Amino acid sequence: MNIVVKAGLTAALASVAACGAPETSNSNKSSSAVEEKTAETHSTTGTVTTVSAGNVTIAHEPVATLQWPAMTMAFAADDAAMLQRIKPGDRVSFAFRQAGNGATLTSITKR
Repeated sequence: MNIVVKAGLTAALASVAACGAPETSNSNKSSSAVEEKTAETHSTTGTVTTVSAGNVTIAHEPVATLQWPAMTMAFAADDAAMLQRIKPGDRVSFAFRQAGNGATLTSITKR
């Protein structure tokens, strides 16, 4: 490893160690900020491709708030009852929350 890089890493690690562990209140603030971001609701339109118990797959238009292109993806329904009126081929408007690797459908209506 390059000596300059190694010295820089050593100094950075020493700086982090000198700061100590974050206070609980700071930790809660950052955790709350992450939860707020993941709890944000996004919406778009699309065409239902499959419906199964509690899940729906939709070929959807771009999602501007997430900077996502159009794609086909599965959504777990917040309430499975909302999927009773939906069938493959239906054009829909829908809203969802994105968290981690999954998306939870919060509302869906036929267009």
